[in-house]
Amino acid sequence: MMAIDLRGEVRWWGIAIADTWQQHKALSIVFLIVSVTLSWLDGIAIALWTIVALWLGVHLLRRYRNRMTLADHERQRRSRVYVQWLSSVWPELMLRLGCAAHVTDGPRTVPAFTSYSWSAGVLWMSVTLPLGMTREQLESRADAIAQNLGARRVSVSAAPGGATVMVAFSDPLEQVFALPLATSVDLGAIPLGLREDGSPWTMRLGPHTLVAGSSGSGKASLVWGLILGLASSIRSGLVQVHGIDLKSAMELGMGRELLTRFGHTPEQAVQLLEEAVASMQARALELSGSTRQHVATIASPHIVVLIDEMAALTAYQADRELMRRANNAIALLCSQGRAVGYTVFACLQDPRKETLPARGLFTQTIGLRLRDAMETAMVLGEGMRDKGALCHRIPPTMPGTGYIVPDDGSDPVRVRAGTVTDEMIRSAARDFAAPHQIPIVTPEPAVAEPASASRSRRTRRTPKGEEG
Repeated sequence: MMAIDLRGEVRWWGIAIADTWQQHKALSIVFLIVSVTLSWLDGIAIALWTIVALWLGVHLLRRYRNRMTLADHERQRRSRVYVQWLSSVWPELMLRLGCAAHVTDGPRTVPAFTSYSWSAGVLWMSVTLPLGMTREQLESRADAIAQNLGARRVSVSAAPGGATVMVAFSDPLEQVFALPLATSVDLGAIPLGLREDGSPWTMRLGPHTLVAGSSGSGKASLVWGLILGLASSIRSGLVQVHGIDLKSAMELGMGRELLTRFGHTPEQAVQLLEEAVASMQARALELSGSTRQHVATIASPHIVVLIDEMAALTAYQADRELMRRANNAIALLCSQGRAVGYTVFACLQDPRKETLPARGLFTQTIGLRLRDAMETAMVLGEGMRDKGALCHRIPPTMPGTGYIVPDDGSDPVRVRAGTVTDEMIRSAARDFAAPHQIPIVTPEPAVAEPASASRSRRTRRTPKGEEG
């Protein structure tokens, strides 16, 4: 016979009845009044009311048994208790942190906490701002608010009539997750991972994208996330990926079957870039006068120029002429390629202008873990750090985590890329290989003439009497 936990049952029913009273006070009062009134009447009325009460009890039991466990009730109770406490201390906290508007000959007014909701350990608060106070004042105190509320992180974003304050007690991006292979492709929404609110993080193919992050920050997850997100379009020929990897092909070499073109030496990389510029300009001439925006087809595919660790090409290259040609080609692709279906997706560790002269031509940027707040401003733009983009505070234990700025220029969003394993790359390379590979043919280097032969020829050309 199964043992019955009498104490647990009594506790469960107590919580269920208390929650019912809290949520349906009016109905509960009516129920009690009718019960007391009927207790003075005859047995038939009492019997009928007993049947109704039993039905309500069974309904209550089914509802709470099916939808809410004891842990759910406890969590909900604690959430309500916390919000009640927060409502009581919020005005004082705002005053002490200086988040208040000064009124002449009157008390200071603070942001009003109006409504809230919970989502996976995150409290979302709607706050109205008093006249004379800006959202930036509240944003500047986000860290202090988090420390005082015992939260892991607080961020402030714009909302109609005020602001939304996110108070995170757990990190929804903390757990590692795999990125599923996309079976169908929407070039306007390529899946890359998750946003902080748990919704999918997708990227639109079209804007030139720069991914900046220190060593080990997870740039590879974004590179392979993009390729695997395009896998079915690569196999059909609707999209071509032209890859450059100057780290001895260590990164892109594993899935080179997915690449239509692949360069792993400086000479091959520059040749690939310059031929991409030439074909881009030829396509622009074809489309001139007929359309202003390219639409990808099998005959005219979208070209993605993917560059892993771009600084090896644009700043650290020993051959200055190759470096100049590479920077010139990248600038042309970024300034002219979007409308004709040419996209540059590049990664680098050092986001300084000296490392990448064409940095300003990348219209979509992703900041992973960076060294300091200055680099965050270089990658995401001025003011983004004050709005909550803390790339320099991302821990090394969370590779693939970063910040993006939405297309509308609103507040930065914290995201994390899904993990892509070696087996996933090999499987995609086997099942979604590009229809054909186009080799890169570099011109033969000029043979240097021996110095002795050169001196001899100059001597023969010297007029008689002028030697020496």
